[in-house]
Amino acid sequence: MTDLASMLLHSRTQAHVFHLRVSPKGLAPHLALEAYYDGIVGLVDGLVEGYQGMKGLIEFKPVKGIDNDASPENIITYFEDLLKFVQTERKSEELSFSWIQNEIDNVEKLIYSTLYKLRNL
Repeated sequence: MTDLASMLLHSRTQAHVFHLRVSPKGLAPHLALEAYYDGIVGLVDGLVEGYQGMKGLIEFKPVKGIDNDASPENIITYFEDLLKFVQTERKSEELSFSWIQNEIDNVEKLIYSTLYKLRNL
C-alpha cells in the first residue's frame, strides 16, 4: 500500500504541473488534467483511510521528482505508465480485499478517463 499511495499522491501533483504547463491552445488536455488532480485526492483518501483503519498507519515513500515536459506524448506516456504501475500493485496480497480492489477500480477508471480525454478531445 505504501508504494501505491505514495505514487498516487505524487500523480496528483504531477498532473497539476502538466495542467499548468500544457499549451494554452490545448484546453481539452488542460481540463482533463484538472479533472484528474481534482478526482484522485478523494479516491486516495478513501483507499488509504480504509486501509489504515484495517491495518494501521502506513509510511509514505519518496517518489521521483516532477516532470516539466508537458508535450502531449509525454503526458499520455506518464498516465499509461501510471496505469501499469497501479495494475501491478493491485496484485499484491495485502491489497486482495474486495473493497480495496473496488477502490483501485475507481482509480483505474479515473486514469482511463483521463487517457481518453488526452487522446481524443
